[in-house]
Amino acid sequence: KVTTCGPKDGGKATSAEIETAFANPIGTSRISELAQGRASAAIIVDDLSRPTPSSEILPYVLAELSHAGIPAREIRLVVGSGSHRPITKEEIDRKVGSDIASTYAVTNHDFMSGDLHALGRLPSGLPIYVNAVVAESDLKLCIGGIYPHPGAGFGGGAKLIVPGIAGFATMFYFHTFYPGRGHGSIEHQGDELDLRDASEGVARVLGLDAVVNVTLNRKREITRVFVGDFIQAHRAGARYAQQTYATDVSKDLRTSADLVIANCYPLDYDPIQTGKGLWPFRIFDSAYKVVINPATDGICFHGLFDRIDYPRFLKQQAERPVLELPVPRIDSRNQVLMWSENFPVGEFYERNPKGVLFRDWTTLLDLLKEELGENATVAVFPCASIQIPES
Repeated sequence: KVTTCGPKDGGKATSAEIETAFANPIGTSRISELAQGRASAAIIVDDLSRPTPSSEILPYVLAELSHAGIPAREIRLVVGSGSHRPITKEEIDRKVGSDIASTYAVTNHDFMSGDLHALGRLPSGLPIYVNAVVAESDLKLCIGGIYPHPGAGFGGGAKLIVPGIAGFATMFYFHTFYPGRGHGSIEHQGDELDLRDASEGVARVLGLDAVVNVTLNRKREITRVFVGDFIQAHRAGARYAQQTYATDVSKDLRTSADLVIANCYPLDYDPIQTGKGLWPFRIFDSAYKVVINPATDGICFHGLFDRIDYPRFLKQQAERPVLELPVPRIDSRNQVLMWSENFPVGEFYERNPKGVLFRDWTTLLDLLKEELGENATVAVFPCASIQIPES
């Protein structure tokens, strides 16, 4: 008995609806008005670890800047990758569109760059170091997606500033000394400043002018666009996300399910993002747990935690032995069983010492049938990484 627990979802936004969002920003003037009199602009986009279709949104943003008279040569796109790996030229073409990539300067943020700008500290003590291209631009914009995040509540808003374009010292302090807000949470969970507050504090010091944030549905289509102030527009988007990402899981299913399958789609490109799709496992009492993550990138690099830059990481990887996949065996309901085409064996078992990695789906199903029989009750979360439990 299989129950698919999908999000409430939203319909695809039309071009007219997107244009309306740009014409009616939340908490700011229209981008074309903000850009009046500015000589240059920086547009920060997220990397391929996020499924944000920046290539669909950028033409609207660039039209606003063109209307304000900022020439193309003075508009720079920065991939706000935080401490992830830089993306390649081919990946930049996929992210922003090949026509845009050939017309506008596009650079990857380097969190270990020696060319970061220092902007002092927040009152909490967080040292502020940010990307030089962004800091030196007159107009500063972010294009990002609003997806549930275990630390910041939701992605989007100022999170493309910190950690997106922050330096190592800023990110280290950010990840070490601030509590998280909780998966799919909008408001504070206590009185202490948290990750979201820190991001917004730095964005305020930097002078982030506006954000363009999107929500997606299970087809990775844009459902709504939120343009404007990096706090007000983000909160409006997060409230909409709470409605459309909400997933009803009955009390009966929570107690009766023998097996839970969480598909990490659509945040299933970067292997390190796996944790964002595992929340369903926490709400089931005694079910076996299967996670699906093709981990298309197959590169487990997060320079903040590795404390190395990407070239050194590649050198270390080249020197590591290639491990064979152990014969998979299911020992208990507490194990996380992962099917993945590309998650490296060594990195998987370093991060999941009690887990089991499968390359072959049939092998996984056969072992589960041995454990559960043919009449198991199964709960499937088809796009777990953007779903949240209905409150």
